[in-house]
Amino acid sequence: MADKEKVSPLRKLNLIFRFSYTLAFLLASVCGIVFAYAHYDVPIHIAILIPATVLFMALFVNFSNDYYDSVSGVDDLRFKRAAEGNISDSPLLKRIYWDGNPVNNGLVTRKQAKFIMVFLVAVCALLAIPIVLYGFDNNIGWTVIAFGAAGLLISFFYTAPPVNLGARGLGEISVGTSFFLMVFASCFVAAKGEWSYEIFVFAVLIGILVGLMRLVDSMSGQESHIEAGEKSISVLLGLDRMVPLIKGFVVLGYIVAAIMLYFDLTYLLLFLTLPLAIGGWKVLSEKGPYWEVKIAPVMFLTAFLTEVLFIITQVVQVFFTYSLF
Repeated sequence: MADKEKVSPLRKLNLIFRFSYTLAFLLASVCGIVFAYAHYDVPIHIAILIPATVLFMALFVNFSNDYYDSVSGVDDLRFKRAAEGNISDSPLLKRIYWDGNPVNNGLVTRKQAKFIMVFLVAVCALLAIPIVLYGFDNNIGWTVIAFGAAGLLISFFYTAPPVNLGARGLGEISVGTSFFLMVFASCFVAAKGEWSYEIFVFAVLIGILVGLMRLVDSMSGQESHIEAGEKSISVLLGLDRMVPLIKGFVVLGYIVAAIMLYFDLTYLLLFLTLPLAIGGWKVLSEKGPYWEVKIAPVMFLTAFLTEVLFIITQVVQVFFTYSLF
């Protein structure tokens, strides 16, 4: 990264908080809210507050992840390996690693990092107060608290010791579970506890795709994780065995997408991500140089665009309905 003195304030904020990476988090919640808004009576302030709370929780996830990866030294090892592979200055690397860990780069000190984490949690708590009160008004208050607590704990202990889910082969599962909850819980809470199989199935789809996104993302720092003593799924299985596993989850994701057609034919739009998936499949099959790095943005875009396409289907369904059965 360029000298931090030459970094503009806006660029510095983006490097510290990785706003682009929070989009998948935010959109997961927006998907649940848009569905609830299209099918149920949802107060506008709740429709705004739930995604806003998720946004700050996502900022906390990313930042705390960077902080504890700095403390453990795994990001130092990751960038060292990248430099040895002569890809440290490539645009591809910067898309994956965001020009480095902000704590390691000196953009923030460790003391400042701790303050930022406390601040982000405080903002989440403040934004959640009206949501919790809304929940109690509709007899789901404790459920709202349970959803929020689960999300916050998974976020913090993803890399925080002594749990460190990401280093124990549970990172991908915890990420997939948290995204499932973001979609489903956002709708469930906004809809005053109304159950919907339709949003449940879509939440499963997002859980699969984002868990897969995290799975391939961890592969790009494989040697660093091994050297740091971390045991992600890719470390436990090895890169060669990851290829059939990834392909299997891609197929599973599209099977779940096909189930969505039971609810409405507009979900055919979800299959517009197929060209991306086919491109990723080719990368996995060819296993060319840095294939484990190149597959990461493909999976990110697949998950991200699936969320965007779902929102589009809800807009279409407001005016047209194409039920298959």
